[in-house]
Amino acid sequence: MFPEKPVWIWKGNPEFVLLQLVGLILFFYYAFRISAYFTHRYELIQMHRKRLDRLAFKAGCNQIERSLLQTFYNQLDRRHRVLLAHNHAKEYLRAHLLQFVSHLDKEEERTFLSLVAKFLGTARVKSPIFGIREFVLVHWGRESCLAQVVDPGVGEVRIRFSPTKRNGGPPSQTKVTVFREPKGFLSIQGSVEMESPSTFYFHPHEKREPSE
Repeated sequence: MFPEKPVWIWKGNPEFVLLQLVGLILFFYYAFRISAYFTHRYELIQMHRKRLDRLAFKAGCNQIERSLLQTFYNQLDRRHRVLLAHNHAKEYLRAHLLQFVSHLDKEEERTFLSLVAKFLGTARVKSPIFGIREFVLVHWGRESCLAQVVDPGVGEVRIRFSPTKRNGGPPSQTKVTVFREPKGFLSIQGSVEMESPSTFYFHPHEKREPSE
């Protein structure tokens, strides 16, 4: 009634058929795992992006500033995205943003300056402007570049900038712009003493002027 040999779905060598079945099972297993991995990673990226946007919104950043922050977030690797979106966001901004700002367009520099001041909580600080670490916009004659205050002070401030944004020596007199609410952008005249191709000492003058 029943055949002596089993009937196989596929004709051919039974060992090869079993190998095909095992290969098919492994294919679907790893396809599922890879799909789950990328789905989970996408969800984490979206979650971190939304969290970062909420932090920027609470800090008083407008839509243009928040959009620029998201642009910065998108070019980070996975580990740095987590750092930026969670507890170490401010320290990460202070430590690593200088490399990013060297690639900003000219029209984005002021937006970035106000964004960082609001996000790091320096926009409403009432202490002397150079009493804390922050980002500033340095005007070299007709040129300008974003830079970072690394050694705050009153009579002398050490500022670091990206060498790719500045070629040649600085003029003897220059101007540094900061962002403070509610006054907005403030420019401070001062003299410059170069320390290295990427750092200089800025000696601010007493007179300050609003920046247009």
